[in-house]
Amino acid sequence: MKYKVVIYCPDQHLRYNLHTLDDQGVGGGVTARVRIAHALAAQGHAVTLLGNCPGNQTIEGVRYVPYQQAGEIETDLFIATTSGGGLDLSGLREIDVQARLQILMVHGIAPPNGIDLGRFDYIYALSNFVRDRIVNQWGIKAQDLFTSHHGVQYDHYSVLDKKVSGRDPFGLVYTGHPSKGLDAALNILQLLRQTEPRFSLHVYGGYRLWGENETEIGGLPGLTYHGLIGQRELAQKIQGYGFALNIQEREEPFGMALAEALRAGCIVLASPVGAFPELIQHGYNGFLVPGNPSEDQTLEDATGIVAGLLKHTGYLDFIRRNAAVSPLSWSTVAETWTGHWDWALDGSRSAPDKLKLGHCPACGGEWLALADGLHCMECGRYQKSLLA
Repeated sequence: MKYKVVIYCPDQHLRYNLHTLDDQGVGGGVTARVRIAHALAAQGHAVTLLGNCPGNQTIEGVRYVPYQQAGEIETDLFIATTSGGGLDLSGLREIDVQARLQILMVHGIAPPNGIDLGRFDYIYALSNFVRDRIVNQWGIKAQDLFTSHHGVQYDHYSVLDKKVSGRDPFGLVYTGHPSKGLDAALNILQLLRQTEPRFSLHVYGGYRLWGENETEIGGLPGLTYHGLIGQRELAQKIQGYGFALNIQEREEPFGMALAEALRAGCIVLASPVGAFPELIQHGYNGFLVPGNPSEDQTLEDATGIVAGLLKHTGYLDFIRRNAAVSPLSWSTVAETWTGHWDWALDGSRSAPDKLKLGHCPACGGEWLALADGLHCMECGRYQKSLLA
């Protein structure tokens, strides 16, 4: 079924539309709402994005309208979201919304301010990690949760099963805000260069990702700071590196940078924190490195994995192939959301009985099979397959 969809976000810290993503680069929250809007539009839905956009315009089927112009809203699906500033949705109280389903799309573990969460039919969590926090700390019923991983823009990448020509096996890449593990990445670089000076670290993103002032990052041999660049260019760049470093203490709600590194065929080394264990199957599509990122043992474990893999190129290529096909595409995410809406609006809110898949191991609830895998309709958990 095709739907009329309105996505509402009053965040003011950045003006954006689709072109901003590819021309300048932005953080994960803006990326998610813009990409899902365009993925839904590409599948034939009528999509309006009410956000901090530069005027009224239609781009590739998505109608952009400044959020200040929101008045009465009548639609099939209304999706509210906030990912920056004060996480404030208080302005929504002044808007008359008539919708068949109202959804809150969250990007982290903190609830938005200024809004009654009870007004939403569903809260969309971007990982089971976030789902657990919402259930345990927000006071939301588990059956009102729907967990759906974010996607990556598949057409930005040239790699699937084939190798990328020109990939530097000694090239390390760090993408994201410096607070998410840059110090550990710098330490790993220095350790690796003690025995192999060809190792280099390329840093993308930086402080501007969160609307902060630019601060140069440099001063170490082998380190190159590229700053914030457009997402299409970034996708092409990171395909040229061998390893991606996500060794950090911060509990990532999802990990857009990690998913993009997987799609690029990088060997990802990540701490088992937040949602990372949902994205990385240790030894299959990447590696989880336990321990405090500031402790010597953790850093030595990470460097040992990198050095060892370069001696086992067959296994290294196996990991790369698996990594490249691991993340979801935004098209698959859009198809998943549409499937959930079809199910929720059919009047029964019960899992179909024509496909018997057993029960959720966490709560015993029924599985709903959608484009991205399996969703429990009792506790809101997501897993890709029955083997998870």
